[in-house]
Amino acid sequence: MPLAEPLQRQDIATLYADHHGWLQGWLRKKLGSTACAADVAQDTFMRLLDREDAVAAREPRALLATVAQRVLCNHYRRQKLEQAYLDVLAQLPPLHTPSPEERAMLLATVSELDRMLDGLPPPVKRAFLLRQLDALPQEDIARQLGISLATVKRHLQRAASATQAWQQLQTQHEHLPPAMHATLLRTCVQANAPRRHAVKTLALLLACGTSLYAFERRSPWRGWTADYRTGVNQRRVVTLDDGTRLTLNTKSAVNVAYDGAQRRIELLAGEILIATGKEAAHRPFFVDTPHGSLQALGTRFTVRLHEQYASAGVLEGAVAVLAGDGAQRVVLRPGEGVHFDGTGLHRQAMAPYGGAWLDGMLVARDMRLADFLAELSRYSEHPLACAPAIAALRVSGSYPLADVNAILNAVGASLQLRRNTVTRFWGHQVVRIELAAH
Repeated sequence: MPLAEPLQRQDIATLYADHHGWLQGWLRKKLGSTACAADVAQDTFMRLLDREDAVAAREPRALLATVAQRVLCNHYRRQKLEQAYLDVLAQLPPLHTPSPEERAMLLATVSELDRMLDGLPPPVKRAFLLRQLDALPQEDIARQLGISLATVKRHLQRAASATQAWQQLQTQHEHLPPAMHATLLRTCVQANAPRRHAVKTLALLLACGTSLYAFERRSPWRGWTADYRTGVNQRRVVTLDDGTRLTLNTKSAVNVAYDGAQRRIELLAGEILIATGKEAAHRPFFVDTPHGSLQALGTRFTVRLHEQYASAGVLEGAVAVLAGDGAQRVVLRPGEGVHFDGTGLHRQAMAPYGGAWLDGMLVARDMRLADFLAELSRYSEHPLACAPAIAALRVSGSYPLADVNAILNAVGASLQLRRNTVTRFWGHQVVRIELAAH
């Protein structure tokens, strides 16, 4: 005897007559609103009718409650989207507030794209992003993800509906700069961020045009719309119009501004290596950071942003460093480095293994464990930390950055340590290194 008998369409009509009142009352207790309860109850039965396969219902009310819970999830999700969108609109100048018709259209498209992306498996989503954000050919996507070309084609085919929704969203926002389009998509796929925060950011980007762009250039999340950027443990080489080669390390972002008088690169996050190109116009070349600027004098050099300061090191040629408001100026030669902030600068020798990342390596020579983990965290999806009692243990070795877990395993085996992954609020995880139990 089957566990449940299938219900055909005529049986659903009987189900509606017998249990609609109960379902609406059950939902009213959950929602506190008669009108909302009626809407969700109606959507529940519509979902049953839309199913092409037969519906199993040994326990009719249990079936209805299960389907209604799914409808409720979509209801709450839509409600948060709408509220986040309205919260942002309330903060905008009237000039940039969309009309009610535009608002409804934007919200519908954003909701649809959000729903589609949320339903994609991570491998499919990664292939979709590489195709849409970086415009990579399918062969390059296969190489970067370590999968076959046929698999990439299947992933992109599975993401076809999301691609269509994304193209529609771009069409509706032709007035935004191209970098903003990328930001819209990145915000939709922030799987690890609280959804409300991600949607509020997305709504802000949709709600205004050029005035938002000016605000964004001063905001902490400006790296999302940078001209060039990298993700966690990614490296990227870019050749600029003048022949300058720009290499971005993990979690880095830059803007490039060339005009007839000068060439400027603005470092927004992370670390870069610059090999300046030679040009007939001899335009001066600058790198700007929040802590000061550098002028390249025909050179190869690195620049890195730290939490409270910036640092630079010269490999070839010379670099002039202008700290703070430019009152302090020093010229660095090959092998020399500098730390600088808004108040001054400190000259020093360039770190002996500071450029190992260019070869995909992390080199440590008698480094404190706490410092080693802080450096390795730049290449890890999760923050790395250690117990204070073992912070002063020493680490030495050359480690391939392609596999952070392998590095942790090697260091742990060498120092008799173990990993403990701690999950905090919003699913945020921290990997904590501790002494192994004996």
